[in-house]
Amino acid sequence: MRITDEQIDTLKQNGFVIIENFLTEKERQETLNGFYKEYAPPYEEYITGDYEELDLNTAKRVFPWDDSALNHVCTHPDMIDAAERIMGTREIRLSEAHLGMKYYQESPQQLGTPPGAFHMDYGNNTLGPKLQEDDFMNILFFYCFDDVDSGMAPIMMTPNGRPDSEAEPMIVPGGSVCIYTIFTRHAASSFTKSGHRPVAWVGFSRKDRPWDGARYFSYKTGVSMKAMERFIVEANPRQLELIGFPPPGDPRWTKEMITGMAERYKGFNPTPYLQTSMYFK
Repeated sequence: MRITDEQIDTLKQNGFVIIENFLTEKERQETLNGFYKEYAPPYEEYITGDYEELDLNTAKRVFPWDDSALNHVCTHPDMIDAAERIMGTREIRLSEAHLGMKYYQESPQQLGTPPGAFHMDYGNNTLGPKLQEDDFMNILFFYCFDDVDSGMAPIMMTPNGRPDSEAEPMIVPGGSVCIYTIFTRHAASSFTKSGHRPVAWVGFSRKDRPWDGARYFSYKTGVSMKAMERFIVEANPRQLELIGFPPPGDPRWTKEMITGMAERYKGFNPTPYLQTSMYFK
């Protein structure tokens, strides 16, 4: 387990924990390559290219993508394991997964945004009130895919019970992740040097809390059919559970359901479902 019990204890005490080098270097580099291909170019290419029409707020920022590495990090097995332990159940779902990019603000297009006020994310991640027992039922993972130093607009995270003036910057090597809750205060900061900050937000909530406003990942979110097909074919059963499919052994995996999935998604592996289906024993 890459995320330890001690790190989870820090999360619950401070409201966040920063885990450096969560991704392997191979995972990080493959993810960064996919990020540039599927979403936004690196800074050096951006300032020398013709990107006047580049829109970083379109549906292409939302999971899944036609890229195996990007899909993998947003459904990372060690991330799933940590979310289960934090929330105390395996009955969780993927509630958010989207990409973000900030550039140093020197180009005419100026896609970087100015620093924001300190805030909590519960307003747009749940319809429920702020209750003490809810603190760790709706959690977010904030990835930095490239190195972030003090001049690269690090996110500022405020420890529980401390003033915003004592917020800690997320200055980390690429491949690091910050776990926080929808009640953790945080804010953006400014660039003071040229460069970029490619990131992703991944959220998990409990299946028994439908008011928590999880995103439903489907073609209606604007993702391409090709991207969805790639994820469904490459995902393991646990990863498919995160977007709504039942686990192997569930009675909903009838012969018709299993064969229908294999027919719709060429390359889908029916074996885990056939081996555990009550209809094939």
